[in-house]
Amino acid sequence: MDLPDSVIVVVLVRLPIMDIARLKLVCKGWKSLLESSYIRDLYENINQRKFSSPWSILYRDLSSNTALEFFCEEWGFRESLGSCVSRFLDEIKAANKNTRVHILAITDGLILTELGPETFRVADPVLREWIKIPHPPPYSSRQDEFQGAAIVTNINNVGYKVVRYGVPVLGVRVMERDRLCFQIYSSDSKSWTYRHVPTQRPISSILPSNPINKNGYLHWLCRASQVIFAYDFYGPSELCVVIDLPQRSAKGTQKPLWHGDEATLTISCGSVMYMNTDTGKPTQQLKIWRLKKYTSGSSSKESWEFLWNLRPGLELCLGCVPVAMHPFDKEIVYLVTCQTNFFQTHARLVIGNLRTKKFQLQKDWKHKTMEFADYEPCFFHQFVLPQRLGSIPCPP
Repeated sequence: MDLPDSVIVVVLVRLPIMDIARLKLVCKGWKSLLESSYIRDLYENINQRKFSSPWSILYRDLSSNTALEFFCEEWGFRESLGSCVSRFLDEIKAANKNTRVHILAITDGLILTELGPETFRVADPVLREWIKIPHPPPYSSRQDEFQGAAIVTNINNVGYKVVRYGVPVLGVRVMERDRLCFQIYSSDSKSWTYRHVPTQRPISSILPSNPINKNGYLHWLCRASQVIFAYDFYGPSELCVVIDLPQRSAKGTQKPLWHGDEATLTISCGSVMYMNTDTGKPTQQLKIWRLKKYTSGSSSKESWEFLWNLRPGLELCLGCVPVAMHPFDKEIVYLVTCQTNFFQTHARLVIGNLRTKKFQLQKDWKHKTMEFADYEPCFFHQFVLPQRLGSIPCPP
């Protein structure tokens, strides 16, 4: 049958993501069509509420450098994404003579790993591919220090960028600590570049170790200064956006996870969400905002949309820490609570429906040897099977 392209598009965007990946092999015309930005946008709009894409909540265990799965939805996939990640990391380790694999970042179906000093790999555990990134050149400024690395993707670009980030070292005067320094590897240009980005706001000496990636932006949630630093690595801007948090607590306070405010960033329905639990009051409260405006100096009301406020009366477990939201449903939230028994800690996942105000406590997590203080929200990742399933762009 010779069907018009308009009819073919209507049929294809209603198929599961794995079928779409296989249909790219039919002909060059279908491959070009299915990899177009038009199809990606249409697929997202049609399937936003169907939960058709497999995903997992992964915990990055710093002690063993593994990705442990807390929760998953397979949606027709033969195995969970967490199983794909664990198996593939073992394959990378075996292929590199059992060298220890350090997980640096997880986002958009890709994992950034380090197998030695500045020896980066970008891996797709579903397609079982990994690419060695060229070593970054020595940076010239002695006043800069890179503290971490992340990977950035953009929905309109099939490539990626590996970003090393940091701030000036402690020897620099405080008034000069108002910038971020980046080393950026682009899969498009196949080269590294160096960049200084002013922030127009003083920066603490250490940035959080897990920035959130959303459509080309990296977001750092800085609790000490009560702001979010966000920078668009695919845009023309030369300034870092500084966004005040909607609910500011006492600056500089460092409280354990079971006492005080706990906050984290997550992605849901295509937006950055800020979640905050106040455990210092007699009854725990959970509040959630959606980031709607990327403009420095804007008021909290302009930058944030207030979505949920679960007030006293809800029987939440003491010490619940928000870690993620459902990537396709902003009414579902995931929290972690821990109970300590002698020298063992039992971690449990709490799934909450914000509309019905019902929370369900899941069974114990199978790893029970970690300390409660290790369950930092910043080490939890949403690992969502991306809408584009193609090979990783390779260096020459």
